Amino acid sequence: MITKNTFKKHHGNILIGLAVASAALSSYAQATSESAMPLTYVSSKAIENNPEVQEAWHAFKSSIYGVDAARSGYLPSVDVSASAGYERRNYGVEEEYNRNTAELSVTQMLYDGFRTSNTVDRFKRIQLIRYFELITQTEQTALEASIALLDVQKFKELVQLAEANLQEHESVYQQIEQSVSAGVARAADLEQISGRLSLAQSNVLTEYANLHDVSARYLRVVGELPLQEIKQADLNEDNIPISVNQALSIAYKNSPTFYASLYNIEAQKANAEAQKAAFHPNVDLSARYGSQDRDELGQNETRTEARVGIDISYNLYNGGLDSANLEQAYQDINIAKYQRDQACIDIRQSLQIAYHNVTILEQKLPALDQHRASSTKVKIAYKDQFDIGQRTLLDVLDAENESFQSTRSYIVALYDRQSAILTMLKEMGKLLPALNVMSDQYPSIEDLTDDPIVHDAQNICPTYDVATTFSRKAFLQKKAKQDNAYMSVTAMPRYLDIPLETNTAPSGEFLDDDGDGVPNEQDTCPSTPAATNVDLSGCTLYSPETDSVEIGIPFSADSSEVRSEYIREVERLADFLKQNPNKMVEIQGHASLDGDKTYNRKLSEQRAFSVAQMLIEQFGIEPNRVKSLGYGIDQPRVNEISVRANAQNRRIEAVITDS
Repeated sequence: MITKNTFKKHHGNILIGLAVASAALSSYAQATSESAMPLTYVSSKAIENNPEVQEAWHAFKSSIYGVDAARSGYLPSVDVSASAGYERRNYGVEEEYNRNTAELSVTQMLYDGFRTSNTVDRFKRIQLIRYFELITQTEQTALEASIALLDVQKFKELVQLAEANLQEHESVYQQIEQSVSAGVARAADLEQISGRLSLAQSNVLTEYANLHDVSARYLRVVGELPLQEIKQADLNEDNIPISVNQALSIAYKNSPTFYASLYNIEAQKANAEAQKAAFHPNVDLSARYGSQDRDELGQNETRTEARVGIDISYNLYNGGLDSANLEQAYQDINIAKYQRDQACIDIRQSLQIAYHNVTILEQKLPALDQHRASSTKVKIAYKDQFDIGQRTLLDVLDAENESFQSTRSYIVALYDRQSAILTMLKEMGKLLPALNVMSDQYPSIEDLTDDPIVHDAQNICPTYDVATTFSRKAFLQKKAKQDNAYMSVTAMPRYLDIPLETNTAPSGEFLDDDGDGVPNEQDTCPSTPAATNVDLSGCTLYSPETDSVEIGIPFSADSSEVRSEYIREVERLADFLKQNPNKMVEIQGHASLDGDKTYNRKLSEQRAFSVAQMLIEQFGIEPNRVKSLGYGIDQPRVNEISVRANAQNRRIEAVITDS
């Protein structure tokens, strides 16, 4: 716990953190693009200048002195009183004289019904609340500054895109104008391109207006205008959780907002215990010594008096004040508990939305990129065909507009995904370390308390995956059919078909769709790869010597859900691990070589995690015996892109080792 005696050291450290932009990054404008760290810079600069961060810092500083003030109740109270004055009276020997008195008293609390100890505990909790509020405000400011930077960069790109689109329209306009003058083109074509040119000019003005607005917001948040030349922000995505439940678990372990609500409950409990002190007696040790140079009659006689004793006081009735204060304290505890519940709800909602946005945008980016590339090719092709009279002007203008809009959508999605990642990290309490901002400048929780709260987050804040409450199965099946429309169905292994087809073959014919040697009618594991050793039911046959085996689980497109008809294979692996408690397994996800590399890696991670999670949660395998990794396209079986190669490369493997 930090007190005023240790505060000076931490004060220096924290001020270093608050001024890190001016100290460590003051030469940023002159730094090379290789050494510049844009998100770190703008976050640090904003934290340095933000009034709300400074307010939270001073509130934390105030709470440090609050603990010391509460602790003063343990120490003796020493008072000195003295007086000197002229007195006049109409009786006694002397009617006018000077009187001088002095007294020293010492009072030491022996027992106060534990009011002091509970008050100290309360202010300790308040100090922790202010600490987590400071971290919360710092993270919020870093998030706003980072998103402000991303928005400036985004609209700079969109301005360039709009200006390039305007130049294309101006070029076509000049071409049509010359053709109309020569009598080759119609006047209606010139009117048509004039309208589209005006729209392109409007688009440029709109993007400039957007850039102006986000630059103004950048100035408000960061405290300075955006630099003209700044390195493109690049986020490290290695620490993105592979499931929303994992993200929620991290949030409840690290979110400063959640911890502030937990310590608020403890502070209110300590306050209630302090209120109970009113129902106990107060016991004090007191000592005093005094002297005066005149007695009560005014005679010139020096008198001294000393006393040491124990004073006990006990209130019998004060109008019900103490009972009312205690009941109020109990209600404050209930308020704090509901505030904690509200913090749980807010974190869960914000994190689920941010995580889902990251996931959805990650899935959209390959399609948007493909749309952008295709639109660009169509634009170029239509322009060439227009030049030789095979396309109308409307075709060219529509292609140009679609290319512009598709490129714009792709750029917006790229930046929106980065903003969603930043928001997700903030809700998880991981934004400052991710940005390398003030990660070791603030005091740690160990500096503030020897007894940090340990909580059962799942009990307090149950996790729910909203995405599981609705299904995109029909959409994904349709998408998969569209993606594979050019492929011959006969060229694909039957166990990869989505959905599984009902066998309508003539009776008596031996059918073995997965090629494992077991007929369909007795095959309880319908997707076992052909090269796998199987038992009479068509499921993988494990032995103590088994070290690696492919698990036949065909996933739907863009999905990591293990469908019910393929759970049997996971169950067989679980049975083997139960029979061999000295064995461990690493579930490895692999992807085909087609598609975006980053997207394939994340999807393979999610699929491997789904299988591992099923082993742990559904079949009771100890978590320390199961690991999951996604390799994406890094370890292909066949180094090519084709129907058969994709089928072999897109797989789940179980690597079994001794513990």
